[in-house]
Amino acid sequence: MRPLSTLALLLPLSVGFACRPEGKGKDDGEATGAAALSLYPPVGGQGTSMEIAFSSTRAAFDFQGTTLDLGPGIRIDAVNVDDGFGARAAITIEPDAELGARTAVVESAGRSYTLTDSFEVIAESFSVTPSTVRIGETVDVDLLGQNTLWEGGVTWPSFGDGVRVEEFTVLSETLATATLAVESDAAPGWRNVVMDNGGGNLVTLYEGMKVDRVALAARFEPTIAEQGDTVEFTVFARGTDFLAGAPEITFFDRFGENPDIVIDSVTVLDAENLYGQMTLSNAAALGNRDVRLQTGDEGVLIGDAFEVVGGDWSLSEVAIDLSFTVVRVKDDTTGEISEFVEAQCIFFIPLDPPCPQGGGGGSGSESGAHPSPYDSNGVWMATGEGSGAPEDCPFPTTVSAGDYVWLESDDNIITLEKQIDTGSGMIFYTAQGLTLADYVTNNVYDLHTQGDPDGIPEYILDAVQPTVPSDWQWVAPDFSGGFVHNRADDLVYEWTPAMTYPDAIFVTSIFTQQSPGPMAMENWAGYVGAIPWDDGVHTFTGGELSQLAPGRVPFFAYSFIEGPAFGLPESIYQENTAVSYIYLAQSLVLE
Repeated sequence: MRPLSTLALLLPLSVGFACRPEGKGKDDGEATGAAALSLYPPVGGQGTSMEIAFSSTRAAFDFQGTTLDLGPGIRIDAVNVDDGFGARAAITIEPDAELGARTAVVESAGRSYTLTDSFEVIAESFSVTPSTVRIGETVDVDLLGQNTLWEGGVTWPSFGDGVRVEEFTVLSETLATATLAVESDAAPGWRNVVMDNGGGNLVTLYEGMKVDRVALAARFEPTIAEQGDTVEFTVFARGTDFLAGAPEITFFDRFGENPDIVIDSVTVLDAENLYGQMTLSNAAALGNRDVRLQTGDEGVLIGDAFEVVGGDWSLSEVAIDLSFTVVRVKDDTTGEISEFVEAQCIFFIPLDPPCPQGGGGGSGSESGAHPSPYDSNGVWMATGEGSGAPEDCPFPTTVSAGDYVWLESDDNIITLEKQIDTGSGMIFYTAQGLTLADYVTNNVYDLHTQGDPDGIPEYILDAVQPTVPSDWQWVAPDFSGGFVHNRADDLVYEWTPAMTYPDAIFVTSIFTQQSPGPMAMENWAGYVGAIPWDDGVHTFTGGELSQLAPGRVPFFAYSFIEGPAFGLPESIYQENTAVSYIYLAQSLVLE
């Protein structure tokens, strides 16, 4: 028999079992035509009470005198004979019962049956509460472990086909919660629950959950909704109680929960009916959507409730993100500087409705987030809001402008080739492997599109992409080799001027986590920053640095320029601005 040390069982005593052939162990009378017995389930966890069923191939059980013995440490609380072919026993496994395989001895009607290695005592087990769910509902369940070592991000449960785990949270090594969605095609009846603790460690709760045949009937209308539309919808769900509280509506695509549809309003008509209005993002993922409605502790899942189909787009909706940049990173150990030069262009349709945190693409000016006036330092809290597309925002729809676009000036031409991200399907144009000689400082480029009959036509957008006025180099101090600076002392730093004024700026900043000073609070990043006069020397004072937490911190410096507002001739978006910078990242240790 294969070892069962990774399996566990904890079952309520009220659960009944049909006779099953899965168990191991036959009495030695099988060859002569006598009854052959088997047990199910084959395992039990230390410190648990459970019920096991034993069955016979022939009538063997006496209603008055049937007994079961599973050896030391397992107490037989009761034996109930259903008929001559099946019986059930309620047992208690002591917390210190010896682990390993057990031989079961059944006595009935004057005969003794020995089932060798038919049952195994193991350490781990768990229970699920509640243990019964209905087809079509969502439900929160608690999982209580015995001798388990559950770990967040590693441990994950499975409830079998048709029962989807929407959320799972490990609260401790022996306690977890899960939100389950029972799909409309889930097979009714008892099923095993498996807890995967990683590394092949699977713990099974035999027949730990029952899918009830009683189903929740729910209907969502309309069955089709188009990207970018505002749609009125109705929901009928028999057996629910929408009056118990404001229903929470969540949408799921094939990858899981997706917030690219916004609920504008919900009106409850009665316990089983409601209507509302929703707005689909113009970049809402295509395909079927499941809808979950949660009211208090009760929920209903409507599988494939409606389909999101593609919406039309026009050139009037297209914005442009354009940049040409130089990024340098200084290695702290060797002092060597690596340089990466890239031009990138994206033609996209801004999210509508906008992403709640304001992400979703676009270039825009860098200068608004920095201290003013020039040559004045400051210490700020940086929460990160507005610094990019938030995790839950959909990818904006992107549009092709041909196989390539290019930047052209009197000095050179930079070709940006079309790329398609396989994960998101986003289209973007990029030129990589460039050098500073390709960048050409103090230059202005036109943007040319090759043209795509199904996308952006051929255009020339004149003088839209500038580069910074001059290259610059870091002078002092040398931050390589584990440079350490006392936060109480002024930090004087130098660079070769980048000739930024009056059209560009020079920016420096030091970032840190968790300031111990007057700005101290949880979950924030602070920084000291400046836009110094580009004369090649500046100072962060000890008073400013003392507000930052000690430890290794990044030091950023860059020259930055922003081009004029522009857009496609037909587009409503004429405030696009191309950006460019020469950027240096290095680090030091504050003590």
